[in-house]
Amino acid sequence: MGGEVKYQHDHIHLTTQDVDRRVAFYTDAFGATVTSSVESFGIKMVNLDVGGAPVRISNRTGVEKKLSDERGETVLADEGYHHFGFLVDNIDACVADLVSKGAVIEVEVGQATPTLRCGFLKLPGDVRIEVCQRLE
Repeated sequence: MGGEVKYQHDHIHLTTQDVDRRVAFYTDAFGATVTSSVESFGIKMVNLDVGGAPVRISNRTGVEKKLSDERGETVLADEGYHHFGFLVDNIDACVADLVSKGAVIEVEVGQATPTLRCGFLKLPGDVRIEVCQRLE
């Protein structure tokens, strides 16, 4: 699977402008538990465990941040599914491999935190993924 790159599912990312309401729905409807929560640069992110599935809910992502910076105006995320997140052991090889197979880079790989590099790609079928590599 995926050639020489090892992929590990990390999260399903949902976006909404009412993060607290959406989190309440998942905790009430599915018994989800909040595993962590952070707010940075105006982005509120809540990580949930939904029956063993890691789900992240936020009001925007790096995609909307990039578009906002390019356009000089705030771009909001659409409501609902945004992307699947994968951890990889070699993000540069991952991106090169996926682009060679038809993926399109949506947000170049960049330093998300001091210990994490991430980027976004659109796959055939209009499916967005985020790939991340943890740095030692």
